[in-house]
Amino acid sequence: MLNDMPSRQDPTIPPFEESMREFLSARGTDADAQSVVYNLDNGALSVVSALEFLALRPHDLTHAGFVVLMSVWITGPRETRELAAILRVTKGAIVGAVDTLERRGLVARERSLEDRRFVTVKLTDEGTDLISRVQKDWHALEREVTADLTDRERRTLAALCRKVGHSARALRRSRGGATPHLPDPARFLKTARKSSATEEVHRAPTQR
Repeated sequence: MLNDMPSRQDPTIPPFEESMREFLSARGTDADAQSVVYNLDNGALSVVSALEFLALRPHDLTHAGFVVLMSVWITGPRETRELAAILRVTKGAIVGAVDTLERRGLVARERSLEDRRFVTVKLTDEGTDLISRVQKDWHALEREVTADLTDRERRTLAALCRKVGHSARALRRSRGGATPHLPDPARFLKTARKSSATEEVHRAPTQR
């Protein structure tokens, strides 16, 4: 097998990763497949850690709180179960973040009048103001961290990450993963756009 050979010829591979490839290749590992997953994981940790430190910590926000605020900002008020679907986590994982955000006055909970078991999370004015400012800081860093990539490389990398993510979700479903299959988050975007359009119609002045 030659899948360990590129590491000796590619100067962009750090010494530790090169040693890891050689060690695992000698034991039958597909070093290229291992390298993809390793760098996805390691790269994601590095990026999120850096952006969280630079963009979120000054506002006393965690990454979990940030993604909840972003989701509600983009899709509109959501039930906690819907937020779990959008973020592909369990409902329980959402509750702690929402509790913290609510204590800070950034979100508010509203219990359904039809079914008291369901609670909707919505942004307060303070929450909307904060997330709109934080997102600008976050995006400035997104541009900086990808500055060494061309526009085409950015699009290619994003597409490849989506492809691997899709494969991972499909693999889990095919092996009967304990977590039930979550609905496609895109369906909530459609609902949000429809609701937004309806609100605009209601706010529009009556034409005479």
